Amino acid sequence: MFSLANLRNGAFAQLPAAHIDALLQRFENLPVRRGEIIIREGGEGDYYYVVESGKFRVERTVGGVMVELAELKSGDAFGEEALVSEARRNATVAAAADGTLLRLAKRDFDQLLREPLLHRVGWDEACERVAAGAVWLDVRYPSEHHYDKLPGAINVPLAEVRNAFGSLDRTREYVVYCQSGRRSSAACFLFAQQGFRISMLAGGLWAVEGRG
Repeated sequence: MFSLANLRNGAFAQLPAAHIDALLQRFENLPVRRGEIIIREGGEGDYYYVVESGKFRVERTVGGVMVELAELKSGDAFGEEALVSEARRNATVAAAADGTLLRLAKRDFDQLLREPLLHRVGWDEACERVAAGAVWLDVRYPSEHHYDKLPGAINVPLAEVRNAFGSLDRTREYVVYCQSGRRSSAACFLFAQQGFRISMLAGGLWAVEGRG
């Protein structure tokens, strides 16, 4: 069973010690019952969650039909995409069994997790990192990637990021980008949360003038 003590040794170990201590105090323990809906697709982003025990289904409406995307278990986190990108919830998460969640309010998430894990770099620094061996990571739709991808970029659409954790080389450094910076901020957080060495192109491609 996952516990808050794992924060000291897991993916969040890269955080300042003071932030980890604050997280240990600010996470709330939330018992849930089977069938309970934790977040609903289209809703506001208000909390970040870590599964302490139990199982949870991630579902999304596709063509009017609810499709199950994943099952979350002890130690898995969810709810961060809407908080990081300041968008609506893009999926519904419901309890598949009785369990317990650890819940962190948006204000504490922004202060203690979001900003420390989002490493923003400008165009010049991003290009320097790529020249030194980092890889461009394009999290836009395949059609956008095909239209104006950066040289050598790997395309991992935001919706597929979680599925890419096991396939990308963890020994490499990555610079993630999208059009405006919203999708790349969510992707950057997701990868950083898993321990990847990753930064994001500040402002996305729209903020870069005369690139080429």
